[in-house]
Amino acid sequence: MNGEITNINPLIIIMILIIVMVYFYLQNRWIEVEHFDIKLENLPVNFQNLKIAHISDVHIPKNVYGAEKLINVLKLEKPDFIVLTGDLIYKHNKIDEVQLGKLCLSLSEITKTYAVTGNHEIWNNEVEWWIEILKSSNVEVLDNKVKVLKKNNSEVVIIGLKEGCIYSEEFLECKDLKCNVTKILLSHRPEKFDTHCSSPDCIRPDLILSGHAHGGQFRIPFINKAIYAPNQGVFPKYSSGHYISSNNVQMVVSRGLSNSGFPIRINNRIHLPIIQIK
Repeated sequence: MNGEITNINPLIIIMILIIVMVYFYLQNRWIEVEHFDIKLENLPVNFQNLKIAHISDVHIPKNVYGAEKLINVLKLEKPDFIVLTGDLIYKHNKIDEVQLGKLCLSLSEITKTYAVTGNHEIWNNEVEWWIEILKSSNVEVLDNKVKVLKKNNSEVVIIGLKEGCIYSEEFLECKDLKCNVTKILLSHRPEKFDTHCSSPDCIRPDLILSGHAHGGQFRIPFINKAIYAPNQGVFPKYSSGHYISSNNVQMVVSRGLSNSGFPIRINNRIHLPIIQIK
């Protein structure tokens, strides 16, 4: 048996190592643009085929997938608007050390862009400066705010939940939402899905866009199940893709465009969801 092991061709070992290294390299550099067709029963006719690009967990400057490549992808996709669902920056870097404004300005030049905070923005302790940079880059920050999109006589509402807040009427800027209007909620944390689904009718979202889970970091091949996600623990319930609650609230979770402290992904490419609502 020992003789058989020592007789393994060294070139085979080298090739295997190269394949493994390339695989790990590509997980953070080979973006998966995933398209979702979401059907919402109360979507106004004037908003049919509304297209949203969903960006989350960029963790600047940890991102190795460059801003220029991301912008090129988005220009090809031609979304109606872009949403940023938190963790644009990495908690340990000062905002003046990262190119946050450059990225945000490039995004807003493509189309209208909306953002909410994530846990890294809060941990960074420079939230007000973060907000000013986004505003000066023409990105609208929707922390606990409501944005009404109008087309002719129809409306769609985008609601932003500030990181660390409970989703309830008292935290929202606008308290007189129409119960039958289509509501899209930007909420960084997908583990809050069940709570959001049980919200009162007047603020219950039809579609939630979240990130934070990083796809579970490691995903089991073939069954595509996540190993671990922050705030959800082992085998997280909500880590990537499309979910529908028993009362028909839907959620799309982005696996993110970068990592935070742990740099390796397995079976878990960086992720850009493109959502078309019908």
